[in-house]
Amino acid sequence: MIRDPLLVLTFMLAIIAFARILEERVEFVKKITSAVVCTLLGIFFANVGLIEHTGPVHEAVNTYAIPYAIVLIIMGTDMRELKNAGWPMIIAYGAACLGSVVGGIVGGLATAGIVGPETWKLSGAFAAAFMGGGLNFAAIGQGLDIDANIFAAAAVADNMSTVPYMLLQIWLATALAGVFLRRIGSDKSTVGVHHQNQVVTDTDSNTISEEEEEEAEAMRRRWTDTKINVLELAVLGGLPLIFLWIAQQLFALYPGIPEVIWLTTFALGASLLPVVRNLNGAEVLSYFAMHIFFIQLGAASELSQVLNAGIPIFSLMLIIMAVHVIVSYGAAWILKIDLAIVTIASQAAIGGPGSALAISLAMKWGKLVAPGVIVGIFGYALGTYLGVICANVVRVLLG
Repeated sequence: MIRDPLLVLTFMLAIIAFARILEERVEFVKKITSAVVCTLLGIFFANVGLIEHTGPVHEAVNTYAIPYAIVLIIMGTDMRELKNAGWPMIIAYGAACLGSVVGGIVGGLATAGIVGPETWKLSGAFAAAFMGGGLNFAAIGQGLDIDANIFAAAAVADNMSTVPYMLLQIWLATALAGVFLRRIGSDKSTVGVHHQNQVVTDTDSNTISEEEEEEAEAMRRRWTDTKINVLELAVLGGLPLIFLWIAQQLFALYPGIPEVIWLTTFALGASLLPVVRNLNGAEVLSYFAMHIFFIQLGAASELSQVLNAGIPIFSLMLIIMAVHVIVSYGAAWILKIDLAIVTIASQAAIGGPGSALAISLAMKWGKLVAPGVIVGIFGYALGTYLGVICANVVRVLLG
């Protein structure tokens, strides 16, 4: 067994390198992402006895990785870009977030008897995850101190949900096409319909221009490739630490407000400063920190307990997703929002900006690549707040 902290950290970095190589070369891994591979390998290597379930490195990663990831990704986001997504996409994404929160409350109340005392925490974590992706799930899970084995099982469930949900949406885009087209055509006076009709025209051609392909590739690469200088590295390394320290002091004074809320608020404030927003490398460093955390998350779990927790947790997640679909697509139908737009908005919420980009390309909806990624990134900040709210609502309702 590897016990020396230096060797444990080296081994974790080797897992990240291996997972990234797989994602670049294996199409299936590209769809489930290297972060899922890191979680599964963490579970595997810890449970076969190659690395420990806990240790100094694990504690350090658990303390710093997610604060780093959540602060860096928000600091690198220009919230002004949200206006470029267009009102139909923003409204559809808002409906998707509402569906996730309502789903979290309904799912938590419905499954409390089989999930147990961690239900309210998981409801908030899944609701947050279904507003921006796995980073939100990890942030809320850590902030609410979910049991390690429950957390690992839920993380696997969350990570494995993206691709099946994408396939479901591709089917829904076909199955509901006639219904949505008739509904939109019944009243062209609705706000945003002119823009939506343009989207339908563009997407019906099933072609993506070379310019749109280059834009999509650039958006994908912003998470994995970067140029960064020493000054930028120093600032990006230091700001999350001071934010974390301040958040810890405030949490001691106001224990009812999780540290992750303070961190998100500080990161949002920093993102408004051009000197911070223009720093290179925030997304890549955030993505790297998230990989380290998911390895630790997997390693901290005992496989037998993860498996035992699996079915109740999957039940909770499926209920949340079902309510999300009903609210998202139902609101879009009522508000006469184009099916392509609600599909991308829902995918951005469930799987994050990366999966929104993937389904845009898969469906040949080139015009929706940028809007889908923009609202997905915005979800990193919004999901943290709403996830905590959802969790506490469920806790109160459960008594």
